[in-house]
Amino acid sequence: MTSPSFKPLTLGATAVAALLLGACSTTSSGPMDAGERMSARGETIAGRGAAWTQGQREIAEGEKLVSKSASNTASAEKRLERAQEAAMKAEQQILAAQADRASGERMIAGGTVRMREAEAAYSNIRSGPSALPLQ
Repeated sequence: MTSPSFKPLTLGATAVAALLLGACSTTSSGPMDAGERMSARGETIAGRGAAWTQGQREIAEGEKLVSKSASNTASAEKRLERAQEAAMKAEQQILAAQADRASGERMIAGGTVRMREAEAAYSNIRSGPSALPLQ
């Protein structure tokens, strides 16, 4: 709690500050006439109008950005989908090629076995008796 001796001093300082601030807020020493009040009000309204216009401009730019972003997103999603399909197709081609290779290697192994069997059979035939009688 403040003592009674400080209250008059506090009220006096507050009054002086209010007077000084009031003096700084106007350009003339007297009250504003109707024209000055209208001019001040017009400036206030113009400031709010400029802010409104700027707000409208920002909304329009924001809407364009959102629309462009949606379009870019859709386009990128389509490209991603095509790329995923291409990757899946490539994986299928790789699997098919690997299966073909395995099949080819089995064919080579089988053919090699048959050739060795044929060579062995031919060798047995050659080492056997002659087909022509001796004279």
